[in-house]
Amino acid sequence: MWRLLFGLLLGGAALRVVAALLLLRDGWDFAGPRLVFVVPALVVIAAGYGVWVRPMLRSPAGEGRVAAWPGDYWAAMVAAGVVLVASAAQLVGTGGAAVTGVGVLGIAAVGSVWRRARWCRRSAGRWWRTAAKGALGAALAAAVLVGWSTASQLPARSSMTGSPVDTGGSTIGHAHHGGISVTTLTGTDTAGVPARRFTLTAQAATVELDSGQRVEAWTFNGVTPGPQLRVRQGDLVEVTLVNQLPGVGVTLHWHGVDVPNAMDGVAGVTQDAVPPGGRFVYRFRATQVGTYWYHSHEMSSVQVRRGLFGALVVLPADAPEQSDAVDETVLRHTWIDEDGVASLGVTTGAQRRQVPAGRQVRLRLVNTDGNPATFTLTGAPLRVVAIDGTDVHEPNVLHGVRILVGGGSRYDLAFTMPDQPVVLRADGPTIVYSPDGNAGPGRESPAPALLDPARYGTPAATPFGAASHVDRRFTLRVDERLGFYDGRPAVRYTLNNRSFPDVPMLMVAPGDLVEVTYVNRSGQHHPMHLHGHHMLVLSRDGRPTSGSPWWVDTLDVGPGETYRVAFRADNPGIWMDHCHNLEHAANGMILHLGYAGITTPFQTGHGTANHPE
Repeated sequence: MWRLLFGLLLGGAALRVVAALLLLRDGWDFAGPRLVFVVPALVVIAAGYGVWVRPMLRSPAGEGRVAAWPGDYWAAMVAAGVVLVASAAQLVGTGGAAVTGVGVLGIAAVGSVWRRARWCRRSAGRWWRTAAKGALGAALAAAVLVGWSTASQLPARSSMTGSPVDTGGSTIGHAHHGGISVTTLTGTDTAGVPARRFTLTAQAATVELDSGQRVEAWTFNGVTPGPQLRVRQGDLVEVTLVNQLPGVGVTLHWHGVDVPNAMDGVAGVTQDAVPPGGRFVYRFRATQVGTYWYHSHEMSSVQVRRGLFGALVVLPADAPEQSDAVDETVLRHTWIDEDGVASLGVTTGAQRRQVPAGRQVRLRLVNTDGNPATFTLTGAPLRVVAIDGTDVHEPNVLHGVRILVGGGSRYDLAFTMPDQPVVLRADGPTIVYSPDGNAGPGRESPAPALLDPARYGTPAATPFGAASHVDRRFTLRVDERLGFYDGRPAVRYTLNNRSFPDVPMLMVAPGDLVEVTYVNRSGQHHPMHLHGHHMLVLSRDGRPTSGSPWWVDTLDVGPGETYRVAFRADNPGIWMDHCHNLEHAANGMILHLGYAGITTPFQTGHGTANHPE
């Protein structure tokens, strides 16, 4: 049994070495940490077998000695844990070096404990040796864990001004100089009387789902999702945020809207979080037609999940005041609950809608969660007319569709209502559209083909193509690892082996054409959201996109996938670029895009009121 156990351990470690070697195509800085972790583990496994287990198995009978007592067994295992923890610490950018010395002591302790634990007399008077060895191993392990936890604490105050930078292989001057504050970047056309004024008040409320479950939610104006804001292209929009939540700050971020930087609503980067009893006024020109949404960007991994979000729809300037067409925004959300209750709005089951046959229908699908959600529509020919607020060029007709909508993304569907039910399913909750409004979801039909946005629609010219001169190129390698983050055990999410606030800022100059490659070598989806800009997807896994130009502000990068995107640096400021699985962002998957010469007076950290994720 022992031989089998150690054989499995060695085999598993060897497979991890092979996997790391295969990742060398992405560079040593990506594969190296995996090997750094495996090598000490192999040493411990081999030493444990050779020094401790093998002699125990070959113990000669009748010598008055027995194999190590259970106490010695646990002492040896704890000491081995010291080595593994210390080697794992080398994977951590913050605090890894501080643990190395303790790790060396752990290695020495392993040798000592295992040598002395090989044999133990039957005499009860020797029990204290085993206890002492166990206590030593436990103390060393505790010292490593406490040291590692302490070393991983984030700074009490951190500012994007003065952070390390990556210039994409090209020189750039005065990266953190010039004195242009983000607070002055309010836009050049935001003066005058607003065409649309709204007030959103953050407050606590009890929300009852259709299932009868009651959620202690945080809401805007007492409802969640918050009020839908509908404006027209060209409108000057003014939104006053009032915070009536006790003990927590709030902001408003306009997800997917390329607002001026001062209006982006990121606590600690573009503003201070609005304190309880406070207010903040956002003003911006609605220049982009499409489906967007808003949410708090203070403690967003908690506040969005608890209900601080809503839809923002920008209609064309010439859209009619009255129309018979059905235009519905569908927000899918998973509420805080031990089972993770998924809903469309506050409905977890089936909803019914009456839509006369022949009526034009537009469904605006929004995934407010971090994980991808599958939306399926059957019963009518349809087109996918927009992705992340940007129209699809000459979209093809589909006879039913299944769409994997990444966290934070939006897809708009359009169809003519037939004389039969049309069913929209969203991983559980359902909406049924029918001429009489009484149809149920019925039996689920075979799933339609999964939409591939890289191949859908008709090709068209873009502002920059293959022949364009690229000013800056960046590669972001996405990964995950076990460890400590900010003093607590966590799955730590990294970009180029670093976590916030140690990830260098991507530094650009106004007018630059920027190319970014996302490489996901983790086992999870990471919806990468760049604030203030839309990205054109150029290729996936080395294959160029071939359909309509695919513009996104939130790109879901699946396990093992590689995407190459490009954007024009045409909106000066300091912008977050983070995973919109907000739990991942809260555990380190954040970086920033900065323009040379732009600074911020705001800070994040435990010593401030600002905690953007």
